[in-house]
Amino acid sequence: MSSPSNRLTVTSYAILGQLALRPWTTYELTAEMRRNFHYFWPRAESAVYAEVKRLAADGLVHAERSFTGRRGRTTYSISPAGRRVLEAWLDTPPKPYVLEFEGLLRVIFARFGSTAQLRAALTQTQGQADELLRMADAIADEYQHGRAPFQEQVDVRAFVFDFLASFAHMMHEWALRTEAEIADWDDLSLEERQTRGQQWLAAAAQVMRAERSTTLDPANPLAPSSPTPEPDPGREADHDPG
Repeated sequence: MSSPSNRLTVTSYAILGQLALRPWTTYELTAEMRRNFHYFWPRAESAVYAEVKRLAADGLVHAERSFTGRRGRTTYSISPAGRRVLEAWLDTPPKPYVLEFEGLLRVIFARFGSTAQLRAALTQTQGQADELLRMADAIADEYQHGRAPFQEQVDVRAFVFDFLASFAHMMHEWALRTEAEIADWDDLSLEERQTRGQQWLAAAAQVMRAERSTTLDPANPLAPSSPTPEPDPGREADHDPG
């Protein structure tokens, strides 16, 4: 018979992690997981009710039933066994990341539709990015004023905030410049569009390579980084003792 840990999914560990913070009812747990994981592990939201019961059946979670009048509710908390399983999972390498982004599917198949359809998909992507940025702004305000629900977790949650805010900004900027690029597509021949595509790819590759060669300042890692200086053959020749 397999042990409980062999049957656990990433969502199982996400729920255990939330319960390690504090006890929750399933309603509270679902709402909190939507707030925390919606943009990078959304599948956890729909599985909470069934999964938390399975974790309780495996002894990884305690379930406590209480009543207010005739109205009952169950509060779940992590058990010592659940905490050990969570700690063991954190000691394993994470699976490779997977990006699910329907907007990119619309772009890659754009040749089978119209420019207007592609523009609509890009506009919607901008709106989704703006929604995430507005949420990030509100969350930043909570932490900066010391009233976030888990203010004491700011040392690790700051990194999640940085990732999601950077991702949303990247999505917004990408959609904006792509929409600008296709603005006159209907007036271009296929050959002209292909030539511009080659130029676009070359420019994007140049930016990628430049950013890959940058160095971070350990004292201020969020400051704009500067490219690693390349050796100057002329200066080296000037100082050649031979």
